[in-house]
Amino acid sequence: MIKYLVLGIVIILSVACSTEEEQESQHFFLTEDTNNDTDILIQLTDSLEKDPDNIHLWIQKGNVCKDRLDFACALNAGAKAFLIDSTNIGARQLYAWSLINKPNAPVSDIERAKRHFQYVLSLQPRDPKTLVDLANTYSLTGDFRTAIKYINDALRIDEYYRDGYVLKGSIYKTVENYDLALSSYQTALQIDPDFFIGYLNTGWLLTEMENHSLALEYYQTAVDLQPENINALYGVAKSLQDLERFDEALVEYRHILEVNPKFYIPYFNQGYIKQYHQNDLDSAAYFYHELLKKAPDYIGAWYQLGEVYFTQKKYTSAAECYVKALEIDENFTPARTAAERLRHIKIE
Repeated sequence: MIKYLVLGIVIILSVACSTEEEQESQHFFLTEDTNNDTDILIQLTDSLEKDPDNIHLWIQKGNVCKDRLDFACALNAGAKAFLIDSTNIGARQLYAWSLINKPNAPVSDIERAKRHFQYVLSLQPRDPKTLVDLANTYSLTGDFRTAIKYINDALRIDEYYRDGYVLKGSIYKTVENYDLALSSYQTALQIDPDFFIGYLNTGWLLTEMENHSLALEYYQTAVDLQPENINALYGVAKSLQDLERFDEALVEYRHILEVNPKFYIPYFNQGYIKQYHQNDLDSAAYFYHELLKKAPDYIGAWYQLGEVYFTQKKYTSAAECYVKALEIDENFTPARTAAERLRHIKIE
């Protein structure tokens, strides 16, 4: 089964290489805690404590969580609303959306969501949103032909329905038809120039296409829309790194850590730049150490720190780092190869 999230988009951020030969990619998604959303959720939670059977409050809370891409919160609210009144269309739609957007949703939940959307469609057959939601359930199980059919039905009803183009773009991206994916995403942005997630998705797609200059423009537009969004800021920094504009990238990574000190990946990328592109091994070691304070099981940092020590001929320290990496994952090939390399060197 091909599994991906479409309308609750997960941003995929690549990390600097863990070795010179291999690209290490990791998936990150950072939800944003905006003050306004937090205040609204607090108010809704307080109201629901006083009136726990108010379906409209549960739906409102679920939609706020949905906008924040807080999938667990949206699922909880959607399930509560649906339990209170399963005939309420808004509750059913929210619950079905939450089922397919929770992490690692099983096929059974996708099929259940499909039945909910089919029921809603029977009541309102010309609703573009329901058609696209239903299309999404087919796309999640790899039935792209049926998904595209429902999307096209939606766009015949409303040719300016933004999310139809978003889903089309995601399907084309999945089958690696990047040109059509880019065209679909760009159409969605023409319809809605303030579509923040759309700029992030387009930036990610362009990164996959290795068009880093254009990706940078989309990430920068996303930053213009939400200046402190970590996903957008990271996209800018990583694009600058990919363009070998290392000094600018370092400035952006430092800014990210000022905005969100808990996000540790900028430490890794700064270390990597210092290690492989600026020949500043002491600074590289510093950044890897800072990362490991926050994420002591981050295997790539242990390995790279070992490589720093190896280059500095601090072989005992290098060996300790490789061993630590192998304690985390005994099958981590780069560390095993590096440790084997040390066997042929006299350790002082």
